[in-house]
Amino acid sequence: MTDIYADLGIRTLINAVGPATRLGGLPLSDEVVEAMRAAGQRNVRMDELQEAAGAEIAALVGAPAAYVTSGAAAALSLATAVCLAGDRPAAVDALPAVAGPRRRVVVQRAHRDPYDHAMTAVGAELVEIGYPGSTRPDELARELDDRTAMVLWRPGRGGDHLDITEVSALARAAGVPVLVDAAMDVPPLSRLAALFDGGADLVAISGGKAFRGPHTAGILCGRADLVAAVALHHQDMDIRPRTWRRSEVTGADPVRGRHGIGRGMKVGREQIVGLLVAVRAFVRDPDAHHRRGRQELADLRALLDADNRCVVRDDHEHHLDVPVVEIDLSPSGRQADEIVRELDRGNPRIHVGEDLAWRDVLTVNPMGLHPGDGTALARRLIEILDAGPGHGAADAQEVGR
Repeated sequence: MTDIYADLGIRTLINAVGPATRLGGLPLSDEVVEAMRAAGQRNVRMDELQEAAGAEIAALVGAPAAYVTSGAAAALSLATAVCLAGDRPAAVDALPAVAGPRRRVVVQRAHRDPYDHAMTAVGAELVEIGYPGSTRPDELARELDDRTAMVLWRPGRGGDHLDITEVSALARAAGVPVLVDAAMDVPPLSRLAALFDGGADLVAISGGKAFRGPHTAGILCGRADLVAAVALHHQDMDIRPRTWRRSEVTGADPVRGRHGIGRGMKVGREQIVGLLVAVRAFVRDPDAHHRRGRQELADLRALLDADNRCVVRDDHEHHLDVPVVEIDLSPSGRQADEIVRELDRGNPRIHVGEDLAWRDVLTVNPMGLHPGDGTALARRLIEILDAGPGHGAADAQEVGR
């Protein structure tokens, strides 16, 4: 088989960042790739595939219902669309113009995020409550009126803020659904169970992170009535009602509306099947990829621990629930930004986590590493430190030839 990347003149890289979209996500297993290939060979009705795959995914993850989306951001958009317009055909067709007074999404200020665009894009108005360090119950309660369509909640934000149980209790009393953005936080599945136990109505999850499905797949799961309305906002309904038969899977008849606001977020049969197979594999052996990742980190440490120009520390990435390694470059006197540039220029080309680069610390997340990548990363870093400052300019000229 030809190397399509080589044909295009693109250098591949060692991904020590993790499931980053800018790097294409994580490697897919042979099992998932083969399932996607097989799915692409034949056609099915997409509504029936969504129903059947969603039912199995829901059972696997422990959710009342599930729907496959084109990533977690699309899950946020579709969940918001359902909360704004429900399954009312005229309201579905009108979005992002909201038919009726309920268009506000209430969110704690500390829970704001760049992915909030996924909700405002479908017509929602975000309303912030609280302060960066704290939020009080009354600040939420007074916003839960007949203009509020949904409350958004995100896990893992530091500060004295309202937890999912407090938010859900107040929202439920006002008849307002709660959406949780758990794109990076599920799996483990125990966290999903805790969110539903805490009262969440809908949860948006990435399919391409710890589940290791296609990077373009996600899951919206939760209340069956809300999940059932997603199809009206998402699927191709440009059909002839006189001849379109009810689903052979559930008996549902989604012939209402035409092309909802989620039509541009379509997901292919390959992504649906690939995600289903990935979730099956995860449930079968949740620790499989962590075991391989821990080995790569151990191999990296075996080389770097002996080098006094850096300090290597074990850490844990809370959201993704994965062990990581921090490489403190302070003893070397080298700036992290310079090292990052040289890692990108060199051979092999390497990308590392830069969240702590401002204090000259690099992060290695093992989720995207292939066998041997931990050793290759450590050896390349030692080469750069051996070469000393300024060596990167020569590397850049060599790569450009």
